Amino acid sequence: MKLNFLSFPYFVCLLLCAGIVVALFFAFRKCPRGVRFGVVLALMLLNIAQHLLKCYVWPHLYGTGFQYHNTAYNVCATLILLSPFVLLFGGQTAKDALLYIGTGGPLLAIVVPFWFEGQSVFSWEVLRFYVCHLLLIATSLLPALWKLHRPSYKSFLTIPLCFFFVLGVIVINAVICAACGLLAGGTRDLFSTLYSLNPCWVMHPAPPAGFEWVQTALEFFSPDLFLGSGDKPYVPFLWYFIPMYLLMAVLSLLLGIALDFKRLKADLTRNKKSPKK
Repeated sequence: MKLNFLSFPYFVCLLLCAGIVVALFFAFRKCPRGVRFGVVLALMLLNIAQHLLKCYVWPHLYGTGFQYHNTAYNVCATLILLSPFVLLFGGQTAKDALLYIGTGGPLLAIVVPFWFEGQSVFSWEVLRFYVCHLLLIATSLLPALWKLHRPSYKSFLTIPLCFFFVLGVIVINAVICAACGLLAGGTRDLFSTLYSLNPCWVMHPAPPAGFEWVQTALEFFSPDLFLGSGDKPYVPFLWYFIPMYLLMAVLSLLLGIALDFKRLKADLTRNKKSPKK
């Protein structure tokens, strides 16, 4: 039972993840609003607990202690840690961003799980991977499905900025971890440390085999000023800011229109009826 792309185990894992989310939706959809809210919050806290306490929860990590990978080291880890704060205190844009990025990010990870190519689906690390990403998808998606949150089509311009805010949190977290000794190399050559970590390609492109076209597409829409060549490194963040912003804004607009069509239609009708000055 090896986890190869498009193999039988691959589709089994996808179907199990989808089935669990669907089961959660139907199990609690008729419960009072407070119960549904509590379920989402409980799942978020459960995900935070397994993330922070990996060395106690997952047998293959027993005795490893608190490490860099227990922190906000990538997009999904950061969203896991931020999700309850967004649920409790977030505004319209923050909750829309959690819905889109918190669903799309981990979904992309489990659709293209290249980290585990050829590994057994019965390993603890593969199980941990699916559990944390499944919980993030469920807690990002269920608030909208249960009508605890109503997405707005008007958020599409600011949602990409939320994504880059998350990237900023990841880089700051890496700097703090380096200063605390959780990263090899520490702060002696901080740029090299961050360049080698390269969370979410912030520092430079690093496509896995077969996905080189992603780098080509991103660089096509990026000014040469921000791209690396020879001894010149890529400009962190900026090297893919423009294409990522445009892509996420378009996707957010399309999703916003689909999920908030009634309000969009009402706004358009109201504008047509308003008297011209």
